[in-house]
Amino acid sequence: MRERVLAFALAMAALLAFYALWLSPAPSLDGGDEARPTTSERRGNGYAGLFEWLQRAGVGVRSWRERYTALNDLDAPPRGNLLVVTLPGLDTFRSEEFSALDAWVRRGNTLLINAALLDQPGWAAGNESSAVVELESLTAIEFETREGREARLDNKPLSDKVREADERDARKDDDDDDEGFGEPDVSEHRYEVPEKIVLHATGPHALLAGVRTLGLETDFEPGEWSLRLPYDNFVLTLARDAKGEGALFEQRLGAGRILIAAGGSLFTNRALGNDDNAQFFANVVSLSVASDGVVLFDDLRQGLSANYDPSRFYNDPRLYRTILILGGLWLVWVLGSTRLRAPVAASHDPSEADLVRHAGGLIARTVSPAQQGLRLFNRFFASVARAARGSGARPDAERGELWGWLERHAAILPQELDQLKTWYADAHAPRDLPLASLQNLLDKLERRIKT
Repeated sequence: MRERVLAFALAMAALLAFYALWLSPAPSLDGGDEARPTTSERRGNGYAGLFEWLQRAGVGVRSWRERYTALNDLDAPPRGNLLVVTLPGLDTFRSEEFSALDAWVRRGNTLLINAALLDQPGWAAGNESSAVVELESLTAIEFETREGREARLDNKPLSDKVREADERDARKDDDDDDEGFGEPDVSEHRYEVPEKIVLHATGPHALLAGVRTLGLETDFEPGEWSLRLPYDNFVLTLARDAKGEGALFEQRLGAGRILIAAGGSLFTNRALGNDDNAQFFANVVSLSVASDGVVLFDDLRQGLSANYDPSRFYNDPRLYRTILILGGLWLVWVLGSTRLRAPVAASHDPSEADLVRHAGGLIARTVSPAQQGLRLFNRFFASVARAARGSGARPDAERGELWGWLERHAAILPQELDQLKTWYADAHAPRDLPLASLQNLLDKLERRIKT
């Protein structure tokens, strides 16, 4: 029977291991160890600190995990709300979302976009081009690299540009042959300690009240990106980097506005306390969010979707058919294929120690603790009488004289003697005694009076 129980326990352990490896949901959405900018992320690149700060300040704040087409059904005022979007994201935009977001902003709401261009947090490393495409789709504002701007403003003849491009391609092919194939690993260029990028406010503005500098933090070496001035709209530069390139912009759209930060770490947990980052976000909330408005964090873009329903997996009949098949195979193996042999019962005569142990157990079950305690005290005081006789006391000393002799003994502590008297009184009451503790104390005192 014991072997069958053991086989059943091992089979259940294997089933639990299978569930943990294949059926339980993954605890991380990053596909790695990098923290992503979501309101549930408490590591450096998350927004949990900002989210909790707004909650404690009494600002209505939510994790938005729906498409922008659901903004019309938002249970909030039609205007005076703020939406925080961080780019690049894991989830792509759908075409119908752009018109819905445009209409939502024009009604009098604010869109704050944090695009990882001037900084490169771990979750966005090497994805600047994706952030640029998504930013252009949302705002029709373009960013370009320094090389792209130089090429666009170059007045050389087209033939010279083509020849130089062919030479660059040839050199690139040679470098690829020398270094091998494959994309470069951005993790090789990661900073040991994140580097700080300081942005300087451009001048007086309601959003910049009390703001002098803003601080970004980058884990990888960032590229050089700059705004390509749009032809059909106007943007206001609110902050610049050390090289004078714009890093924070405001664009008016209908009755609302769009704020664009060319950094993805401006309001994350690790950078919110840098410089005047918190003050700037407080200014944005105070000027953009109405008293009954809400601040929305687009967590859907970073992989947290409200559309994911775990019950779909467990409602799939194929799951239960598979479990039944595996369970049936396991039962066939346990009950049919394995031959379990009952262990041979070995009979032997009890040893002397077993006899003493069982006899002691019988006595302990039939004799009251008080009677056993009196027996222990009688044996102890007989030993005390012998020790007192050796020290010059009368051989027929009474119990009271033995107590006095114990009180005068230098090796016995007063608290031990008080405990012994308490248990002595309990034994004569009679009351229950902690026999094990009494036996240990008597053995300890008996060793002391004999030395």
